[in-house]
Amino acid sequence: METNYDTLQPIKRPTGMTILLVLSFINACFQIFSALIMYIGTPVMQEMLASGQMEEIIQPFSAFMDEEMMEAYRNELSFRASISPNYYLFNFILYIVSLAGVLKMFKLHRIGFHTYSISQILLLIVGVIFIYSNHARSGFFSEFLMTMMFILLYHLYFKKIEMDPSRPQNNQNMDDYGTST
Repeated sequence: METNYDTLQPIKRPTGMTILLVLSFINACFQIFSALIMYIGTPVMQEMLASGQMEEIIQPFSAFMDEEMMEAYRNELSFRASISPNYYLFNFILYIVSLAGVLKMFKLHRIGFHTYSISQILLLIVGVIFIYSNHARSGFFSEFLMTMMFILLYHLYFKKIEMDPSRPQNNQNMDDYGTST
């Protein structure tokens, strides 16, 4: 919890903001891990699909799935293998930046909001370049809505903190709502 040294009262982070930050933290960590695995694994998966090895690997699962589900699984593997590994590399980097923004926002630093927002918008752009321009466009709309919802909610929470009467009033343009401790 950050401290306002003008009044020696802690500046409280709204509970809803804390929940959003925890969700964003979990998502960023999961996405960093996933992007790294996919970056490393995509060339291997492409090679396995080209050589027919992937069919041997997924064949035992046919006992648990009907032919329609197996075909959907094959299509999903082919789709994932068709995505450039660079997509996953960009995701890896941008989610690290997003995580840094989340950690800054947790300390109530406004720069974290800007870092998070920019990285999330760049993630949408990377998706458009590598996936949605050539493949299923239906996923973009839901990603766009979720991204804009989180950015808007974080913005509203920072506005709420800005209006907090316990916030220092002597510096209206301060970059941080808390302290740098």
